[in-house]
This record gives sequence, C-alpha cells and structure tokens, in this order.
Amino acid sequence: MKRRAACAVVVGVLALTGCGESGPSLAFGEKATVTGDRSGSVGVTVVRVEKGTHADLSRLEDAAKYAGKTPYYVRFKLTKTAAGNDDDETSHFEVYADGKPLSELIILPSLQPTGDPSEPLTSGRFDKCEGADHTRYKEAAEGQSVDGCTVFVAPDSAAAPSTVKWTRRSKTLATWKAAS
Repeated sequence: MKRRAACAVVVGVLALTGCGESGPSLAFGEKATVTGDRSGSVGVTVVRVEKGTHADLSRLEDAAKYAGKTPYYVRFKLTKTAAGNDDDETSHFEVYADGKPLSELIILPSLQPTGDPSEPLTSGRFDKCEGADHTRYKEAAEGQSVDGCTVFVAPDSAAAPSTVKWTRRSKTLATWKAAS
C-alpha cells in the first residue's frame, strides 16, 4: 500500500498562534483553543497515543524498510470554535520519546485495479490510522469536532512517546504530556 497524507491539509487548518512561545501545557484529553494564522480559531485535543504493531507496517509498500520500527498513532480531535482558517499547511504535530523526536509516517492511499470495467479501481487505505477529513472540518458548524489520526514511527528500543507538540514554523504552540 502506498503512503497517504495523514491529515496534511486538515492539520494545516490549525495554524495556531496567540499561545506564546511555548503555548499551553496540557494533559492528553485536554483541549487547546487557539486562533488561526489568518482568522478564526480551533480547538485541538490530543486524545491519546496508541502503540501499533509490526504487522501494521507490514501492509505498506516497501515494508522491509520499517523493520525494527514501532508505529505510534496520535489520535486527535479538531473542534471548530469559530469561523476556521483552513489554508495554513505549516502547522503540524511533533512527537517525542525520551526527549527525541519521532519520524512522522505519511501514508497515501493506493489505487488498485479490480478487473471490473464498471468500477476499474478501488482505493486501498491504511485503516489503522486515518487523517482528519478536511471537507468535514471545513463544513463543520461551530462546536462540531472531527476526529483524526497521524502515524509516527520509533525504533523498537525507544520508550513510548510521552510528549506531543503542535508547532508552526519551529514555534511550539501547545504541548500535551502523558500522565506519569
């Protein structure tokens, strides 16, 4: 299966500003409400980080390059708190284990031939973790939420991630930490 953009556009919706240099410090499950880079505001909640398995990655194209790596799924929620800004593509999550950043894995959907002329292609998806739906967020009414997920990988020897940051242009806008 090819890689797919795990919420690249929707995550970009959340260009967070106004939180100061390091932004608020929150526990998983708590919402940071911030203004967009141009207008509006959004609520961002890191709900939890889940550990995946090697079998999850074995379904990907070139799966051998992920040998010795463990996937972690950052489950998040975007809540439209006002007319949202959906143009910024520079804001994103960063995930840390033992103070070291993990690598984000962007998985694109694959198109596979079916042999059926009436429906010649099907779309393969990485169902373990799907990004937030940009259209659903854009069309959401104030107060509505859209769930999403993004994938990070760590060496098998690394500790479980304990810190998730929302950043824009190297500036931390909000930080979530796992309960100790």
